Amino acid sequence: MKAWKAILSPLRREIVESMQKLGPCSIAEVARDIGRPADGLYRHVAVLVASGFLLEIGERDARRNVGRRYDAAADDFLAPRVSRLASADARDTVVRTAEALAKSSIRALRASARAGRIHCEHDARNFVVMHVMSWLTPAQFKEVRTLVIRMARVLERGRVARVGDPYEVFAIAAPVTRRAGPDQAGRVKASTRSRVRSSRR
Repeated sequence: MKAWKAILSPLRREIVESMQKLGPCSIAEVARDIGRPADGLYRHVAVLVASGFLLEIGERDARRNVGRRYDAAADDFLAPRVSRLASADARDTVVRTAEALAKSSIRALRASARAGRIHCEHDARNFVVMHVMSWLTPAQFKEVRTLVIRMARVLERGRVARVGDPYEVFAIAAPVTRRAGPDQAGRVKASTRSRVRSSRR
């Protein structure tokens, strides 16, 4: 769990994403890719290497860092799993993970929008944004989760083939927890009264 927190920093996430895209590369190459000064990345790369998200490859030259190259340890990383009895810190790590991934997708959408690369002309739409509030039984949620897993398999095939345009996809489905407010209480009471009246007929 402690190691996982290293990737939750937006900048570190950018570094990992850049190396996943570029493959083995130097910090200078990552700096050019994400538009940041290289001097500010060394400390973050060291943390990511120590946490297991990046691998250091190639020969070292202690005087000039010549030949020091890095690569992502994997194309994807699985967030830590939490149980119903997990600590508040563990649950918060899951939330922070989702926030970091969501921000990454928003950055990608914003950059493409600024570059004029998103459009929805007739059947040529090249992006999708969806937000739905629904009610699901455990069986229905399992069905939604199965669809997300199927989508992930399609994306994995694309990641291997590397044909077409690069896309970033983020999906989340979570239970909604609401505080019982006056409106909800009023609706419950009204519904109860309706049932009482109908039973007297």
